[in-house]
Amino acid sequence: MPDLSLAAPGEARLVRQIRRNERLFILQVLWVMPFVVIQQQYVPVLATRLGASPFLLGMLTSGSALMLTASSVLARWYVQRAPNGMRTLILPVFLSRAALLLIPAALLLPGYQAEALVLTALAINFIIGIVQVTFFAFLPKVTLAERTAVLMSGRWTGLGLAMAVGTPVMALILDHLSMPLNYFVACSAAVAAGVIEIFIFAAVKPLPAPTKPPTRQSALKDMRDILRHAPAARYLGVTLAAQLALNAAAPLIPLKLVRELNASDTAYGWYITIYWLALASAGVFIPRLTRRFGNRRLFALGSAGIGAQMLLLAVAQDLSLSGWAGAIGGLASGLFQVTAFGLVRESAPPGRYESFVSAQLSVSNFAIFAAPLLMSGLLSAGLSVGGGLLICAAGNFLAGTLSAQEQVAH
Repeated sequence: MPDLSLAAPGEARLVRQIRRNERLFILQVLWVMPFVVIQQQYVPVLATRLGASPFLLGMLTSGSALMLTASSVLARWYVQRAPNGMRTLILPVFLSRAALLLIPAALLLPGYQAEALVLTALAINFIIGIVQVTFFAFLPKVTLAERTAVLMSGRWTGLGLAMAVGTPVMALILDHLSMPLNYFVACSAAVAAGVIEIFIFAAVKPLPAPTKPPTRQSALKDMRDILRHAPAARYLGVTLAAQLALNAAAPLIPLKLVRELNASDTAYGWYITIYWLALASAGVFIPRLTRRFGNRRLFALGSAGIGAQMLLLAVAQDLSLSGWAGAIGGLASGLFQVTAFGLVRESAPPGRYESFVSAQLSVSNFAIFAAPLLMSGLLSAGLSVGGGLLICAAGNFLAGTLSAQEQVAH
């Protein structure tokens, strides 16, 4: 990784631009926290309190993932045809944040509040799918490829710290104000933070565009080109295996901790806090490790670490191991998340980066949709929670092995 401090005098302006862009993108992630807390953590809780049926709760989880998958495909068209600049990213970010105000609006309805909430969540997730693809497609215009780990580590460290501090603050707002005032205040705060995000994004100055813009062609032709490129095809396979194993555990962890180990709300909250703090601390040393060992080895290590987290939870007989599981899972997830994007940049076919981002996120979102459904089916068929965690552990170890083999092939 090049040392920007050693840049030639003629490159000083570009160096300042890169450093400023990185600082802005790390600052932005601090303000996304209220949106993440409400959209990911409290919308399912609210739907349950509103008496949502099992069908509606299933739509909230799997349907939202399906929306992400569908919009990831649409986002390819949007990225290729939208204006080349920060406006491409700002528009869907603004729409997704502003849509949160539909949540307190749904609570004012005389009936069908749960149904309106689920429809709102599906619409928000559809927009988020476009945000995801647009965001990752724009990242190469923010910093050098060699500094991807620095940028992504800084973002995950910032998000981890913000989540560890901000989640209880948002909980206080929701717990101490009456409904729907509590959600109006919380969602308004998230929208206000989103406005700050937009100003931060608007201050980013993209790096000079490549001399030859990517060729526009049909989605089918793009996918054929991607699958013919061996590194891209192999990475999509690794992504599918890793995301299936990771997301299949989503319904298992709360069942294990709360139902089998009798964790209180406080104990479960400590597990989440330890996880986010460990993820944040991982960002401090990931760039150095990436320079030394490369993205593929660290991706393999991250997958194996998540497998170790699942294994610990599977064999736990009390809560004494939950803190260790949270710490290992947070550290491993930091490795996993940072190196995953680095591998996207390394594996993309020439001239097909934006299409490859869309394909990779589509595969990931499909796994988010399918894996919990598959695991729920296995649980309904009689599989124990511990057995499910062991399957997830094996799947994560398999994904790590595939990534390690790819390192050897590469």
